[in-house]
Amino acid sequence: MNAIQSMIDSVAKAIGVLRVLDVGCGDGFICRELSRRADVQFIDGVDANLTDQEVDALRGKDDKIVYFNAYRDLPLGRYNLVLLMDVLEHVQGDNGFLAEIVDRYLAKDGILIITVPAFPFLYSRHDAYLAHYRRYGRKQLVRLIKDSNLFCVRSGYLFLSLLPIRIAEVLWERITDGEGERSQGVGGWSSGKLLTLVVASILRCENRLSMLLNSLGVRIPGLTVWAVCRKRA
Repeated sequence: MNAIQSMIDSVAKAIGVLRVLDVGCGDGFICRELSRRADVQFIDGVDANLTDQEVDALRGKDDKIVYFNAYRDLPLGRYNLVLLMDVLEHVQGDNGFLAEIVDRYLAKDGILIITVPAFPFLYSRHDAYLAHYRRYGRKQLVRLIKDSNLFCVRSGYLFLSLLPIRIAEVLWERITDGEGERSQGVGGWSSGKLLTLVVASILRCENRLSMLLNSLGVRIPGLTVWAVCRKRA
């Protein structure tokens, strides 16, 4: 989350008061975290996988946040900051989906921030389990951005230390032809509270370092690729 905040901080002064749309908001974690920012006027979260009951349960918990489960209910051209955090890899027609989000909901000169899983050669059963259609190269993501009436302001990677671990896992899967226990994704982590806190702290520090190096023009590959984009006039 600190990396997302850092991306937003890099553009927030230029935007001013933030009117945010979180696409694929899930249980609203990112919405709730961003609602604490003084520069956020409101946040709309949308996720087509939310049931009406889940939307009703989420509504009213924070005066800044409104949740939706249908894109048709969103106001047009309202948002100067749109987030797509690990969303595009779940969409079969990513190009058309992104172009529609930009055209219909992102205000003129608005900012859009994207994160997606990095490196197509790492696509594995783990991705299939998570219902990913693809992974992305950074240049591939930048091309997609340009095709969607956006230009890329900054781009880079997160979770640097997890990249060699995933490479080893994918190589082992291919050597063994996928034998053994199927990947359970993040839900399969069961190493206890203390170790979880330690790992989470390390990853937060690592992502801070990654963002700092990126601001200095140093781009080190990681497991996630991100981009900060601006809508073309």
